[in-house]
Amino acid sequence: MTSPGSEQPEQPEHYPQAAAQPAPVAPGAPGVSENWGWVRPPVELQTVETEPLEYHRLLRGVANYRWWKPLVLLLLSGVYFGVFTIIVAVAFIPALMSDPEYLNGIASGQGDTLDTQQPISVLLSLVSIIIMIPSVILAMLTLGMRPLGRIWSVAGRLRWGMLGRMSLVALLAVIVMNLAGIALEIAFDPASLNEQATEASTSDFNWTAAWTSLIFIVLLVPLQATAEEVVFRGLFMQVLGSWLKSPWFGIIIPSVGFALAHIYDIWGLLSVGMLGIVAAWLTWRTGGLEAAIAIHIVNNLIAFGFMTFNVGGETAQVESTGGAGSFIGALVGYAVFIWLVLRVFRKRGYGRTRIDLVQVPVEVAPLPGAGLAPSQAPAAPHSPEEGSQNGPQQHG
Repeated sequence: MTSPGSEQPEQPEHYPQAAAQPAPVAPGAPGVSENWGWVRPPVELQTVETEPLEYHRLLRGVANYRWWKPLVLLLLSGVYFGVFTIIVAVAFIPALMSDPEYLNGIASGQGDTLDTQQPISVLLSLVSIIIMIPSVILAMLTLGMRPLGRIWSVAGRLRWGMLGRMSLVALLAVIVMNLAGIALEIAFDPASLNEQATEASTSDFNWTAAWTSLIFIVLLVPLQATAEEVVFRGLFMQVLGSWLKSPWFGIIIPSVGFALAHIYDIWGLLSVGMLGIVAAWLTWRTGGLEAAIAIHIVNNLIAFGFMTFNVGGETAQVESTGGAGSFIGALVGYAVFIWLVLRVFRKRGYGRTRIDLVQVPVEVAPLPGAGLAPSQAPAAPHSPEEGSQNGPQQHG
């Protein structure tokens, strides 16, 4: 008979107490270690949402993220860039051979790397930078870091409407920057205006070369500036951000490298470094590269335009880029740009974070009797006629 109750009934003599405990698991059973004899809990992949990721942390949302993958991405991008550089160099050999003066100047170290009076130098310099875009994209594709558009923004793509608005803002800011810089340079050194006018009027100027260079500049500078942003404000920032949560590591460190990649004097390096910091901070603050790309494109177009038509007495990139007045003017322009970008960003309601779906391993509780021999598995529950499943059982 069955006797339910709250007290544990005595065990009959023919059913010892020790028999109620599961026997040791046999080594070699499924999910069991032969050395230790313990059951490994089964694991399954579960799809979960990441925390809201800011732009510099977006690589943590890729499938099967591991700490070493951003490092491999960086190295693989460099490998692809090296391969593309060799291809470009080979492709430009016929053009370089047709301009022995430029080739001899570069070989002797006396020629300018980029001189708008030698259009081939403009074309080669810009293309050599543009190839950074496919290098990064191809590296991400190789590692399966989808969507590839996470390099552009939290939306997984380039936000074209935002880029257009930021370009108008950048145009206004760069105009303010140049007007303020020129005015301050003249105020600090009035004689510099006459010196520049004299240099421009007496130089040997080739208009055909200038117009040819201008065509290359208008067509390729948007891609060249975008490529530098993809690397310095995109790749480097996201690689550092995948390891370090604070965005300032991804803002400061690549900006220093960006400045040192140029040949300018101290004032020029400070201006370029400030451009890098402003572009990087706005990239983090707006969740994408659009503002950084806009200010870089507009700034380079105007700078190369001045260079092309000998405004300031120089048609090539040189170390001297102005003095303290130009740097202060740049600070004024960047302040205007930051203010206007944030106004547009808030008004339009663009997002600055992204939530990805990732798969993570989760331990699953084993079913009763999993990994046990049939003789060791717990008895099946009794039917209602035999007794209650929850109550203690006694048979006589």
